[in-house]
Amino acid sequence: MRLRIVIVLILTTLIIGGCGLSNGDGSDHSPGNDNQNEARAKPNVAAFNDPFTEEFLTPTKPVREGYYPLKAKTGAFTLDFPEDMVIDETGYSVDPNGGSEVIIFYHPDNERDLVWSITLEYYAFMGDEEISKKSMSGRFGEELQFEPLKSKTEGQKAEYAEAKSGKVNGVTGLVWNDNAQQIQFYAAWDCKDELSDETCLKLKDIEKEKFKSVIRSIKFDKN
Repeated sequence: MRLRIVIVLILTTLIIGGCGLSNGDGSDHSPGNDNQNEARAKPNVAAFNDPFTEEFLTPTKPVREGYYPLKAKTGAFTLDFPEDMVIDETGYSVDPNGGSEVIIFYHPDNERDLVWSITLEYYAFMGDEEISKKSMSGRFGEELQFEPLKSKTEGQKAEYAEAKSGKVNGVTGLVWNDNAQQIQFYAAWDCKDELSDETCLKLKDIEKEKFKSVIRSIKFDKN
């Protein structure tokens, strides 16, 4: 299974290419490390059992079943983070000036029939979402058909697309606002070898809805 996770991470790396961001040194203060949070009993889930992932999580109370609040180290946005996923420390990057941030998270569970690797790219100044969508299509090697997703936050827009014939099996999403803030999502998936194609596709469709819910949960901090 670990090999499967590595393969998915490699596929995601092929999608995102070089991001040109400086690596974070981990010195930023995280709300997940404050005394009040440490005094609470941590949930026994993958996200809180991984020290690096825990740095991004705020209260230990879920925002909804299976999801906990994540705050970016740039402070630029929050989202609902899946409890069964962890952040890849080796793939994390942040601009010291807060202009961009890259977070990769994946399923570490060795028993899962299907694993995802999801890459999130935040940009503080991105003017044209149509140009971004063309770039995202190029990374997947096909012309993606984006569909609108209803955002939970007023003043934000979100869209979603699925790769069906390109070089990578995956889905992608885009969230932006009128303040030139933008987040791009890239997700690659992989099933156990022994699963049939039909079963794998059914599992992917179920997980895809969870992926969409994470996109919808994004909330930018305009300050």
